Amino acid sequence: MKKLCFITLFLVFLLSSISCTTKVQTPKEDEIEIANTEPVASQLTSPYTGETLKSNIYTNTAFMAIIENSKSSRPQSGLNEADIVFETLAEGGIPRFIALFHKNSPNVIGPIRSVRPYFIDIAKDFNIPFAHCGGSTEGLNIIKNESLMSLNEMQNGKYYWRDKKRKAPHNLYTSASKLRDLIDNKNFSPSMKSFLVFDNKYWDNNSLENASSIKIKVSPSYTTSYNFTNNSYTKYIDGNELIDKEDSSPISFDNIVIQLTSIKLSNDNLHVNIDLSSTGPCYVFSKGKIKKGIWVKDSLSNTILIDDKGNPIPLSSGKTWWNIFDSDSTINIEN
Repeated sequence: MKKLCFITLFLVFLLSSISCTTKVQTPKEDEIEIANTEPVASQLTSPYTGETLKSNIYTNTAFMAIIENSKSSRPQSGLNEADIVFETLAEGGIPRFIALFHKNSPNVIGPIRSVRPYFIDIAKDFNIPFAHCGGSTEGLNIIKNESLMSLNEMQNGKYYWRDKKRKAPHNLYTSASKLRDLIDNKNFSPSMKSFLVFDNKYWDNNSLENASSIKIKVSPSYTTSYNFTNNSYTKYIDGNELIDKEDSSPISFDNIVIQLTSIKLSNDNLHVNIDLSSTGPCYVFSKGKIKKGIWVKDSLSNTILIDDKGNPIPLSSGKTWWNIFDSDSTINIEN
């Protein structure tokens, strides 16, 4: 337990917001020279992908968007341009996504759907605004009571549009430019906060077990899988390759995380409660390899991934697809 506390404190210190430094020199008494310089390369590292970014990209305003995943919503738009996509269950045993955008600025994102408390918890971990269309009563009350950075379409309709080629409610879309305009209009001040750790060399270790195929049976009505080809993981749903609606490109990511936890029906027998503040098993995949470990989080900290010795499990630089599923999910992994 002492070791775990130390690791948590270390990660919080390591992943605190990155800011530019001001260099102060005093060559003579009563003379002060202040030199504002461009950030060095280490200060331009994305907290979401671990990649080095140009300054004009690094200063993009980050945001999240809740994206539907029913059959009527596929293929979705914008997922391939997300830095991170979290996937977890919603009603009816079909997951939804909450995608984080920073590096890229997609012209079409969606379909946008309603918010739930667990999506809010994920957004709060990053301290950035999130786009949605309405939500559960509990979720909307949390937004109101905590004055969160909500980008609710119901109060901000001009920043969204409906695609007439699709039926409602599967046809609500937005874009990076519209959401960033909305964020500016609301005077929100998101931070560059992230709990992720990156280390490419970690995944060059030949002692790590190979894993090129991952299949997760989430519910009787939903199975997702990932195949490692061309140095990335291509996503499938119910055996079908997931593609982007705008250009038909396969949805592929550099890292895959599986976080297993308790997911139960709430008292209304409709919505679900997802335990994101405890601990449980996790699987991390990168560069065709796997590392098993545990995830840990309490109400005052961010999620960390650690191995059986209490050491952090890093990601390799690039995009991450993060699955949060019930502990009863069936997982098949092949070399």
